[in-house]
Amino acid sequence: MTKVRVITPIISAGFRDDAPLVAMVPSDCELSSVFLDKGPASVESAIDEVLAAPGVVDAALTAQADGIEAVVIDCMLDPGLDAAREAVTIPVIGCGEAGLAAAAEAGAFSVVTVLDRQARAFRDLAAQHGLADRLTSVRGIGVSVLGLEQDRPGSIRATIEACRQAVEEDGARAIVFGCTGMLGFAGPVMAALGDKLDRVIDPLPHAVALAHAAAAAGEGTDKSVYPLPDPKIIKGYAAWAALSRQMERK
Repeated sequence: MTKVRVITPIISAGFRDDAPLVAMVPSDCELSSVFLDKGPASVESAIDEVLAAPGVVDAALTAQADGIEAVVIDCMLDPGLDAAREAVTIPVIGCGEAGLAAAAEAGAFSVVTVLDRQARAFRDLAAQHGLADRLTSVRGIGVSVLGLEQDRPGSIRATIEACRQAVEEDGARAIVFGCTGMLGFAGPVMAALGDKLDRVIDPLPHAVALAHAAAAAGEGTDKSVYPLPDPKIIKGYAAWAALSRQMERK
């Protein structure tokens, strides 16, 4: 039994229906999840990413201390991903990094997300991972993260329409959702557009599957790429302070 923890980097517990994720978790995977105690209500901007990152690292350190074997950062903007990988030795899977890579396997792909304001962030993320030449477009559906479940049928209809435009106008062969709050939207999109698309990536279950596989294989974070930080005084985050004390003893 592998132990995987989903770190949702917001304070809005219960903001979505997690039933589609639970249904896809392998029977030999023990999945747990946490939200932040302090930070943003949702992550839709660079400011939100900065506010979420300290809590992500804190939660990753806590997960490792709890015996968790891999963690997933439950946000397509990957707040705190590199920092969390420096802080722990267990695998840390970013939904954004993993989701874009999976969509790019089909060639031309589009990100369909909540708000148009995120276009720059996803273009930057694609460039960071060497995928800029395959990203054909970023389309927002005009619904905020926390608004997705307020009218779920309407959110799904808007997502299908944005995906249709990405295929017919932008030449996308694959879609990756730009928000993990769109959990469970892949089925309706494929039902509507499956004859025009090679794949639709629902990023959270995809990342959980990768985390489960990494944990089952006994993998860890490559510390030659993400070395532990040097010791220094840290105030305000208990798990960070414990890590700094651990470094001082080495």
